[in-house]
Formats: sequence, structure tokens, C-alpha cells
Amino acid sequence: MPTVIRFQKQRYLASGVNLSELFDQIPEPIAYFDADNRLSACNLSFRNHFPVVIETEFLKRASNGPVSSRPRSARDRGRPALAGPGTTNLPAPQSEFEPQVRKTPDGGTLLTFHDLSALRRMEEDYLRQIDDLKAELAAAGQARRDAVMIARARKDFLTSTSHELRTPLNAILGFSEMLAREMFGPLPNERYRQYARIIHDSGTHVLSLVNDLLDLSKLDAGKLELCVEPVEILKIIIACVRCVEAQSIRDHIGIVVHVDDGVDRIYGDDRRLHQMLLNLLSNALKFTPVGGEIAIDVFRRGPDIAISVSDTGIGIVAEDIAKVLEPFGQVESALSHKHQGTGLGLPLTKELAELHGGSLTMESNVDVGTTVTITLPPDPSAGPCVSHH
Repeated sequence: MPTVIRFQKQRYLASGVNLSELFDQIPEPIAYFDADNRLSACNLSFRNHFPVVIETEFLKRASNGPVSSRPRSARDRGRPALAGPGTTNLPAPQSEFEPQVRKTPDGGTLLTFHDLSALRRMEEDYLRQIDDLKAELAAAGQARRDAVMIARARKDFLTSTSHELRTPLNAILGFSEMLAREMFGPLPNERYRQYARIIHDSGTHVLSLVNDLLDLSKLDAGKLELCVEPVEILKIIIACVRCVEAQSIRDHIGIVVHVDDGVDRIYGDDRRLHQMLLNLLSNALKFTPVGGEIAIDVFRRGPDIAISVSDTGIGIVAEDIAKVLEPFGQVESALSHKHQGTGLGLPLTKELAELHGGSLTMESNVDVGTTVTITLPPDPSAGPCVSHH
């Protein structure tokens, strides 16, 4: 059992060291051991944090690194601490201090202590934050992996389903057209011919949706190939106008075309250019009321060539533009039910324009009309076929 030394105020006064009030106001514990390693002086903070000191061990502990203290409770401060088998005081929370040991000219030792509690709390807080960030990072990584798996599954489903739909759709379109034309003899009732045309129109709509889904799937996978070559712009425009001519005549919608001088060729994939312009024309017809007008303009915008399709249709508010440029993004209106739509035409056209290295912009005003512009860069050095991955 080591010898327990209990210090009292009289001991400090008897040591000959003047413990002033200023010395006791220093918040950090300070102690002085003489040349014989006896505790000769200390301040109030030291007495409160180290009420019991074993002289022969304390300096050794202080020289080996941080030391822990068990301060007296508030009610016990100011009176001597007790130690030994009969001690009944409940232990107070420990504090940890980093001691600094300095030798004095008289051979003594001066100890000053830096409280590590705030640093420990900060370290623990940082460790908790790091653990939280690691957990969030792990969750984000798992969410990303789940999203990739879902996207792949969806892509595989769309691709396989779309290919499987094409075969029966082609049969539906072919046989319905044969029935509508009465190729093997007259039908006994006019309604049969009407039903055959409805079946053919509906099948055409579904096939268009399937083709758009396949194109979007290829674009997402980076596997859609472009065959870039010089193409006559006017030929593309005429072909697309002829495709929508019957509908424009039926709805009494005029189509005007203006091509600037010197702009006769564009570099791109002929099939995809037709697809983009036809999508824009079909969309303009869908939202233009009877008696309206559609304008196709081709002009230069800096070094690029721009093709714009403008209509005098119902238009949309600016906040809805981003929505209609997303797949399946549609804005409800009275005219949107006039023709079937998939919500894929504009997004697909935008993707195809960007695949060409260009862009698609849209401007619209309610009850005034909409203008969609495709801008494509010149590419005179392009080879006959370019694969984009």
C-alpha cells in the first residue's frame, strides 16, 4: 500500500512559496516539485483536479505522456480529499491532461498541464462526422449500383420487348392494309373497311412508339451509328412535307418554306435528318389549330446551319419547355387529344441533334406559337459513315 500524502493549505504556506490569488486564478493546473521530487507548490486548479498525489509516482506518470485526473465534486472542493480503504466519496468524471515538464535552475521540476478534453471532444466529433460521411458514401454507392442495375434491366426489357413487338405489328399493319384496300374482294360492310383503317392507324402509332423506344435505348447505350454525308436540305424538306401533306390539307394548315441563299447542303445522317424534321413537323401540326400556319426556315447561325420549324399554335408557358424535352413529357391541352402522341418526338430529336454535334432549342408563347430550332455544325471532313459511341 503506497503512502498517501494529503496536502492542506498550511503545507503550501509552510513551504515558503507565496501562492498569490493571481496564481490560483490560472485555469490550467500548475505544480512545482523540488529537487527531491517533493510537491512544494501548486495552484487551485491542480488541487481540484489532483486532490491525491503520490509523489514518487506522479512525476514518472507526467513524464510518460497524458495523465488522467478525477476532480473533486463541487461540494468537496475547498476541503482536504480523503484516500484509503475508508473513502466513501463517489468518483467524479475524469479529465485528461497533456503535461509539460520543465526543469528549473534549482534542480526542481515545473509541471504545467493542458486540458485535452476539448480536443478529444473535437476528435470524437470529427470521427462521428467521418463515420456518417462513410455511411452516406456507402449508401450513395449502393443507390448508384441499384440505379445502374435497374437502368440495365429496363434497357434490356425495352430492347427485347420492342423487337418482339415488331413482328406482330408488321403483320397487323400488312393485313389491315390488305383489308382496307379490299385486295381479295369487296368487304360486305363499310364498317369493316373503317375498322381496318383504325387498326392500321393504331398499329402505325404503336410501331412508331416502338421505333422511338429502340432509338432512345441505343442512344442511352451509346450504340447508335450515324452515316454522315453531305445531304441536300431542300430534298429532306420536300420529302417530310409530303409525309404530312394529307394531314395539313385536312386541317387547312399552310406550310411555307424559306431557305437562305448559299445554304443548300448540310452534313449529317440522311435518315436521321428526315426523322428529326418529320418529328418537328408532326409536333407542330398536332398543336396548331385549323387554319394555322407552319414555317420552315433554313439559315446560317455563325458557322453552323440552323433549321427551324415555327407554328401559330397554342404554345406553352416557359416553365413547361424543359418538361416537353424529357421523354414522355407532355403538357395537357385541348389540341393534344386531337392526334395520338408518345411524348418521345422532341426528346429524341434533341438527342439526335446533339449526337450530330449540334443542339435543339425551343421558344414558345401561349396563344402565339412555338419555334423549335435545330443547329448543326458543318462537317466537310466527315467520312461516309461515322459510328458514335
